[in-house]
Amino acid sequence: MNTDYKNNLIFKLLPPFTHSYLSLVRLDKPIGFLLLFYPVGFVLASSGDIMSNNVLVLFLIFFLGSIVMRSAGCIVNDLIDTDIDKKVIRTKNRALASSKISIKNALILFITLLVIGFLILIQLNYEAIILGIVITPLIALYPLAKRFFILPQFILALTYNWGCFIGWAALGSNIPFSSIFILYLSLIFWTLAYDTIYATQDEKEDKNLNLYSSTLLFGSKKMIFLNIMIITKYFLLIFYGSSLDFGFIFNILVLAISIINLIDLNIIWKNKPENAGSYFSRNNYYGISLLFSIIIGSHFNV
Repeated sequence: MNTDYKNNLIFKLLPPFTHSYLSLVRLDKPIGFLLLFYPVGFVLASSGDIMSNNVLVLFLIFFLGSIVMRSAGCIVNDLIDTDIDKKVIRTKNRALASSKISIKNALILFITLLVIGFLILIQLNYEAIILGIVITPLIALYPLAKRFFILPQFILALTYNWGCFIGWAALGSNIPFSSIFILYLSLIFWTLAYDTIYATQDEKEDKNLNLYSSTLLFGSKKMIFLNIMIITKYFLLIFYGSSLDFGFIFNILVLAISIINLIDLNIIWKNKPENAGSYFSRNNYYGISLLFSIIIGSHFNV
């Protein structure tokens, strides 16, 4: 049995018959839905009116939506990748790959999550609903992309950070679109970086299975590309803050976070696949630190 069932709090709180389903939707690994939430969270935090009832309600709606849609995405990923997952050490014990859950039951749960996601989505305004519907089919594109596209992490980055635009529309577009686009570009580099590092865990198996990944594409120059992407991410974030007049404190905070991130990359992770999972999880700290930095920048323009 996976040790997660013994050590993870969610498995201790909920009965054994739910464990395989919790594992299927990765609720034992909240980093995934947090990374989906942060892009829209950054936009909401930029509104300058974060304590208003409207913005607080939007935070709740998008947080719940992130959990639901990330869960649905995990099911799609595992349905498409079942045969591949059986051949990869890290994934061979997943619920579908190990036949703990039937395809039928996984599809029922997936449809249920889509219905819940739609009910959450229609709480938003018309423009946000359209943007949410537009991106939904792309949930299935990432697991397919690694079979046909040389940089599948780019597809993930485009999809995972789309919440920037949904949040922008839900706020009533009171932030310049040019600023939101800068934020979106910044977060694309963030996702490319952390998912490239995450993919190093499966590098050898992906190569043997003739799958694509940014890790394989970058090869021996991986560290150079990762440093460039992370530096570009933070440069664009400072540019984003500047476009919204966030001021000096925001810049100092982002600079400090970027230095810590680069130390993490080059000294703690240092291109070791066995450290990739822990590096990936630490992106939650970078996300929440940036969220607070944006809140400070949007409220204290000094």
